[in-house]
This record gives sequence, C-alpha cells and structure tokens, in this order.
Amino acid sequence: MAGPPEVTAVLVASHERPAVLERLIASLAEQTLAPSQVVLVDQSPDGRFAELSRTPDLHVDVLAVGENLGYPSACNRGAARASGQFLLFINPDAEADESCIATLAAALAEHPNAAVAGAQVLLPDGRVNAGDNGLHLTGLSWAGRFGLAAEDGPPRPAAVVSGAALMVRRSVFEALGGYTEGFFMYYDDVDFAWRARLVGWEVLFCPHARVAHDYEFEKGSYKWLYLERNRWWCLLAHFRVGTLLALAPLLVAVEAAICARAAAEGWLAAKLGAWRLLWRDRRRLAARRREIQERRTVGDRPIVERMSATVDSPFIASDAAKRLEPALRAYRRLVVRLAR
Repeated sequence: MAGPPEVTAVLVASHERPAVLERLIASLAEQTLAPSQVVLVDQSPDGRFAELSRTPDLHVDVLAVGENLGYPSACNRGAARASGQFLLFINPDAEADESCIATLAAALAEHPNAAVAGAQVLLPDGRVNAGDNGLHLTGLSWAGRFGLAAEDGPPRPAAVVSGAALMVRRSVFEALGGYTEGFFMYYDDVDFAWRARLVGWEVLFCPHARVAHDYEFEKGSYKWLYLERNRWWCLLAHFRVGTLLALAPLLVAVEAAICARAAAEGWLAAKLGAWRLLWRDRRRLAARRREIQERRTVGDRPIVERMSATVDSPFIASDAAKRLEPALRAYRRLVVRLAR
C-alpha cells in the first residue's frame, strides 16, 4: 500500500523579519500531512534567515543566494532542490491551516488530470483575500471574491489560483520549465496555470485548503510595472495569432483606459516602463512564444471559455466597463466562436 505523498515546501524570503518566517514554518510543522522537505531560498543580502535551518520542529534547508532574484526565479532555485512529488509554494507572510497541505495533496491525487491545486487565501479577519481568481479576456487577473465570506466545497476547475499558496506536481513543474524566468514578481501564478492548461492539464481551486495572509494591495507603482509587463508577455506568448486579432479592438480600448487611469493615479511612468521592458526583451519573448506554441496540445477556445468578459474587483473595476457589460459578454461569445 502506497504511503502518503511527499511534499516539498518552497519558501522565498527577502526583506521579512525571521519571526515572520518562523510563524509560517510553525504552521507547516503542525500540518496533518507535514512536508517531507522544506527549502527556504534566502534572498537577503545579509543571510538573515540562516538561523531558520535550526528550527526545532521542522528541518529547513536554507539556500542563500545573496541577492533578490525575484520570486519566480527564487522559486525555481528552491524547486531544483526538491525531492517531493508535489511542490508547495506559499508566501512567507502566510500561515497554513493544519489540513491545508493534506487537502491540496488529496485533490491532486484524486484528480490525475490536475497539475495545480490552489488554496483559499483569507485575510486576518477571515474574509476572502484570493483563491479562485478571475482572468479577463485582456489578461487582467484579480483576487477572486475579495472581501467576501469564506466558502467551502469540493475542489473545482479554475482559470487561475492564487500564487500565495498553491501546490504543483513536480514532474509538471519541471516539464514546463518552472516559473518564467525574468518575471521578477507578480502574474507568475496566471502564467503557469495558463501554460499548464495549454498542454492539457487542469487547474483546481480547493476552498477547504485555507491559509491566512496579511494582504496589502497598494505597494507602489513598481507593482504596475511588473503586472502590466507580465500580462502582455502572456498575451503575446500564449494566444494564437487569430485570437489576438479577434481580441485586438478590446485590447486597444482597454490599453487606452489603463493609460488614462495610470496618468490620473500617478503610475503612468510604470505603465510606459512595461512597454519598454517588452520591447527590450522582444527577442526573448519571440523565442518563448515559439516554444509555447510548439509545445501546446490545446487550442485557445477552452482557455477563452474560462475567461471573463467583465472585471469583478474593487481595485480595478470601472463604471464604464459596467455600463458596457452586455456588449462585452456578446464580444466574448464571438471570440469563443472564433478561437481555435
């Protein structure tokens, strides 16, 4: 009889206080299915997390890299040391409920067509932070059900799950080349879920797997730099040309609206910086596109079918979009029919 699955937890720390990581590690030690391995990628310049290798309840393999590689690249470094069949990626300022790992691992074990299982991420007061995250036709993604009461229920398919706490089959993570190098921060969860689905894997949201996360949306204009660069990277690398052409009117309109909002809110320089990064990396992006398009086994239609025509987020919604909802839904139906 097979034993319990082996899970490697990959943690990334940069500027946090070690006490923050200690709370996360304690929550991992108290799991009904504790990780068989914990790899902590220490990106601090002073090696401040070395002491966590001596955590009494759970051995932690501290990998000091001495510089800020960015979250996706650091996760790849940690995953390269993994021995477990499943990889748990969880933010350093999160704390997992005692059944979180067992629930995510069970979902992957019971759904052999699923590569990714994401937890329900809760704010400190118990309301929803993220989990079953939305994905718009333009690539915009947001924290699903933000601020609402926590939900329960069995695992279900999702377009995107939150990178704050997700589990991946290590074999699939390695086959897909891990997270995209160079993203630095943000959108890595969208990108990986999208790429996994393009080769036939499913993505699951598991409401019963819960983590607490002290979330703050406003983090400066640099957040928009990476969100916008990485969003467009995925649109240009993942969609077929026909789908991009069908979406072109909407993409242009939304781009104009984002620029107007960026100018009004003071982050237009970040938005323009995202375009500059895309142009600077155009050859690498073209190579990435060729790689993804050659590897894919699934067309764009099932991807678009799980995308939304509207944005349901208090942070990025607009009154104009709400007025246009009927037209946007009709547009989405057209794109679904045209997608191949």
